Amino acid sequence: MKKGELYEKDDRILADAMHTLKNRLSPIIAYSEMIQYGHVEPEKIPEVARKIGLCASSVNQVCTELMDIYSLRGNLVNKTVEKVFPYEVLQKCFCMIESNLNPKKIKLINRLDKSVSVLFNVSMLSSIFMKLINNSIKFSPVDSNIEVSGEIVDENMYAISVKDEGVGIDEAKIEDKLNNNTDYSTLGLEKEVGTGLGLLLVKIIMDKHQGTLRAYNNKDKGSTFVFTLPLYKEN
Repeated sequence: MKKGELYEKDDRILADAMHTLKNRLSPIIAYSEMIQYGHVEPEKIPEVARKIGLCASSVNQVCTELMDIYSLRGNLVNKTVEKVFPYEVLQKCFCMIESNLNPKKIKLINRLDKSVSVLFNVSMLSSIFMKLINNSIKFSPVDSNIEVSGEIVDENMYAISVKDEGVGIDEAKIEDKLNNNTDYSTLGLEKEVGTGLGLLLVKIIMDKHQGTLRAYNNKDKGSTFVFTLPLYKEN
């Protein structure tokens, strides 16, 4: 990639992130002013405070993901790779996001082979799982399943698939976002708000580790995201 093209993509990421931050901060300011000037009935203050908290959490998420993106691009984070078992990492991720799964009664199915190990950074693998699974939760209906499976592609690579039973994706827009860093954020089925940066962060992590990320719609329903990791080899 040429230097000018990289700067152009960086500018686009920042512009999209600033636009998202502005949209998330506006309700915080409006709700705060309503409370300040007594335009909210006392019994409704807890609900307004809850909405302020949700907006503030979203702002924090945008800032965190933006920092992660530029830390990765600037090689400012520890990228030490080691022998990692994806099955174990996924199980820990499931425990962390269980509170998000329960409201929709979504079942996470771990079909990864317990014996397969990869050469990767454990915190980055955890981040990939968290981003992709939360993305699937966002667009999945109540009482559905999210299934994570793996396949040894060849002697060097392990492909992991995150499959959901949701509304599917606009493959053209996803492809455009991953290749050109264009803004693409859509409300979830329960009006869940995303930052539009999660998939981009996953793509950058994969690029840093010579991996791949692709997405497609399933033949029946839902979508599948597939990423590849280098297999661990004993010396």
